Amino acid sequence: MTTLRALARQAVRIGAALGLASLGLAVAAQPAGASTYTSISGSGSSWASVALDQWSSNVRQNGLVVNYNPDGSASGRQDYINNQVDFTGSDPPFRNGQDELGGTGAENSGKYGFSYVPDTAGGTAFMYHLTVAGHLITNLRLAPLTIMKIFTGNISNWDDKRITRDYGKQLPNLPITPVVRSDGSGATYFLTRWMEHLDPSLWNAFCQRVHPGIKLPCPQTEFYPPNFGNAKAENGSTNVANYITSSYGNGAIGYDEYAYALNSHYPVVAVLNPAGYYVLPSASNVAVALTKARINEDPHSQNFLQQNLDAVYTFKDPRSYPLSSYSYLIVPRQARGSPSPPPEFSSPAGKGRSLSTFIDYFLCAGQAHIAELGYSPLPLKLVQGGLLQTDQIPGAVRGPNLHTLAGCANPTFTNGVLTLLKNAPFPSPCQKVGEPLNCVVKNGKATTPGSGGSGSGKKAGASATASAGTVGGTGTGTGTSTGTGTGATGGQVTGQVINLAASQSSQAPLAVVTALGILAAVATPPALAAWLRRRRRA
Repeated sequence: MTTLRALARQAVRIGAALGLASLGLAVAAQPAGASTYTSISGSGSSWASVALDQWSSNVRQNGLVVNYNPDGSASGRQDYINNQVDFTGSDPPFRNGQDELGGTGAENSGKYGFSYVPDTAGGTAFMYHLTVAGHLITNLRLAPLTIMKIFTGNISNWDDKRITRDYGKQLPNLPITPVVRSDGSGATYFLTRWMEHLDPSLWNAFCQRVHPGIKLPCPQTEFYPPNFGNAKAENGSTNVANYITSSYGNGAIGYDEYAYALNSHYPVVAVLNPAGYYVLPSASNVAVALTKARINEDPHSQNFLQQNLDAVYTFKDPRSYPLSSYSYLIVPRQARGSPSPPPEFSSPAGKGRSLSTFIDYFLCAGQAHIAELGYSPLPLKLVQGGLLQTDQIPGAVRGPNLHTLAGCANPTFTNGVLTLLKNAPFPSPCQKVGEPLNCVVKNGKATTPGSGGSGSGKKAGASATASAGTVGGTGTGTGTSTGTGTGATGGQVTGQVINLAASQSSQAPLAVVTALGILAAVATPPALAAWLRRRRRA
């Protein structure tokens, strides 16, 4: 059968053929006499690149060309400093010289002023490859400390009793291959920041072992400490995913944005959260977690919109995915007392117009289908802050009103009021720590093992739970109050039109998914073509 991801793409193509909106983009030719856009280029974060590539593809058919090279956050910032790109994607902010193991000291942000604009939110996921007796394991669940011990070389075989305790079943005698990034990476930054807070003594001991003589405490870093155990270092997110999914990758586990696992059709670890539930980095679980992110809300601060994730790691909501965060675009701004950016930014059809149009699009309509790519849509405050910074790009065309957000078709709020979390589903009772792999949900409660089960949801796409078999799990939620599923752990649907996080291997009939995709296209609010028309009149 065709996978949900492939069906989703087919539904998008059908919607486009019918002249409907798809992925937040209205398919329409440019009007006669329409002004052109100057092409813009950027580089940096591979963590955000799946979304940036999709958005760039969306706007290209309307004459706006955005080129992006996912060479890693550290390289992207250096490209920006060297004036080689118009913007850069970065998960961490500019390095201050005090928090890096493999960096080269403090970074000078360049000749011009800059701003941070949030672009994608998501979860750092642990993609893995475990094949047992010819079958791919798809329901692996691990506690945070177990994950940390894998990535510090303290656990080196899949039959380790600590993995058995978490998973609920002993895995084969198979060496673990931790796959890490060899380049400066935002995914590494997010992982090491989490581990630094999770167990500082273990993290310091690991850093000191691989970096003898390092001054403690060991900092978070974009550059993963090398040469430990059976670890394999790969350059870039794509190469990490390629190694894990290869024929020789059995036993491998790596870290990256969830989008890469979805694109590879490979499973990710369900991580035990502080509330005692094993959860996936679904759009709603990430959104719930980020309600606890502390954000610098001082628009006059150089660190405006930067995040502090300490409270995310410890949040005890059952839905929260603990490794949740968001990424930025770093864009030019006119800073007081600094030289003006080049004139190609502020000319009538210049780069400032193009860059601000692109950002306004992805902060609003571009977030509508971001969950299908493995991300979580940006919420109200981050969108408002991003639009404020975008308006300060030299040559920018002003976007939506920052108070009413009229015309900003972001799915997380309505009329400036946050609505995203209203129907965020709770995990299945079978995902609670201590429940066996063959747990069954009956009448909303986890029960003793059985041969099957069923679940119910409050509304279409709410949640569904089920249990049967020993390895792998799938689940779907449909209609107004029904849910069905088969597999070991059941499914959890995030309320998106087509939920790819409900299961590691979900499948559905073509007619159902295609109809949902077309319905989504019809229901999508006015998107890019409308944006461009408004901007040309500006």
